[in-house]
Amino acid sequence: MIGWGTANAAPAKLIMIHSKTIRVKQEEPSPKIYSVAEVTGDVKSILEAAFDSVWVEGEISNLRIPGSQHAYFVLKDDRSQIRCVLFKGFRAGIKFEPEDGDQVLLFGRVTVYEARGEYQLIVEHLEPRGLGALQKAFEKMKARLQEEGLFDEEKKKPIPLFPWKVGVITSGTGAAVCDILNIIQRRNAKVSVLVHPVKVQGEGAADEIATAIQQMNKMKDLDVLIVGRGGGSIEDLWAFNEEVVARAIAKSKLPVVSAVGHEIDFTIADFVADLRAPTPSAAAELVVPVLNETVRELSKMAEQLFENVQTRVEGYKDLLERLIERRFFKDPMNIIQPHSQRLDDLNNRLLRGLEQWVVLQRQKFSGKVQQLVHLSPEKNIRQLEENLKILNHRLVQNINATVKLESQRFDGAAKNLHALSPLAILDRGYSITNFAGKALTQSKRVKQGDLVDIRLAEGSLECTVDKINKFDSASPSPHEGEEKR
Repeated sequence: MIGWGTANAAPAKLIMIHSKTIRVKQEEPSPKIYSVAEVTGDVKSILEAAFDSVWVEGEISNLRIPGSQHAYFVLKDDRSQIRCVLFKGFRAGIKFEPEDGDQVLLFGRVTVYEARGEYQLIVEHLEPRGLGALQKAFEKMKARLQEEGLFDEEKKKPIPLFPWKVGVITSGTGAAVCDILNIIQRRNAKVSVLVHPVKVQGEGAADEIATAIQQMNKMKDLDVLIVGRGGGSIEDLWAFNEEVVARAIAKSKLPVVSAVGHEIDFTIADFVADLRAPTPSAAAELVVPVLNETVRELSKMAEQLFENVQTRVEGYKDLLERLIERRFFKDPMNIIQPHSQRLDDLNNRLLRGLEQWVVLQRQKFSGKVQQLVHLSPEKNIRQLEENLKILNHRLVQNINATVKLESQRFDGAAKNLHALSPLAILDRGYSITNFAGKALTQSKRVKQGDLVDIRLAEGSLECTVDKINKFDSASPSPHEGEEKR
């Protein structure tokens, strides 16, 4: 009899022998073996499917940002921690620069970094947690932009005294725009206002505000911009703390007045703007002067100017009358005559001085002429000519004596040289035999048939050696070396 177990269990074979049932044990199948990569890949798939999008709260620690600009950190609480990666593309969209110790709320997905077999969070969004965190993010942004110079006073543009076209960037439905329009209308109805409605809080508000500032700068007739909104919490005002808004204000060619919230509210836009107004209503009052007050001030200044001019004219008139009453204008000759007399006196003194100067110069000239005659070179020239003749005669005598002496010395030297010359020996009948350009002193240097040259007192001979005689060195031949043909 054969039977089977359950479908999930391994079948057991039963055999009937002599009416007894014997169970035969069957071999179990071998287990499946996974590689490390396969296990890691399966775990990764499970985690990514289960935690595709999660919000996690915790504290940042071990934050580092290498050259790739990706941010790596650990998110922890009091019991556990998880590694996190904030890639460069997502990091550019966050509202603040995170630091170690920040309490944050992040959104992302769980995955596995297969190279190390570690699970981690890929962060796609990061924001500070709680009011204190927002204030900390605000302080960080403020410090960073201040270090870049966006708050420098020398970069701020002056607000025009009498603007005629004002641009307003705020919510189109809020109370702020109504307050601004009412105050400008009341203060100066001739001022034109161009309103660019934007979102002032929530997602995308900062980008709309920055874009509106850029577009308003393209308008040719605007004189100044008012950027702001009514009051609210720090979260409501956060769009005006965004870096994109701050940089748009800094790049604006038009003067920008920041009017955000109430008097106690400060935003990054307030520090970057050319002028900060505590409220939108105050911004309208600061930008647009009251027309009637300006007209009254101008009228008052005109009256003061007229009075000042009239006072000066009266003063100059009195001065002119006093001058006319002076003696110079009534009898000018009494003033001119003394000066004319003085001029004649000076003229006479000048003529007398010139005459005396001419006489003195004549005397000096005569003395110079006498000195010149006395120092005439003609006398000296005659004396020099006589001295020259004497010196010339002495020079000729010395030269003749020197030549004679040197001639005698030369003749003696020539006689001595001739006596020592080998040519003098030739005059006594001797000769010099040359072979191969050298004087021949031994017969063994030549052989029969060699050509030798014999130098005589007068002329020379070219001879061929026919016979060579050898003499004892003790009794040399008187004509050794002079074998001739």
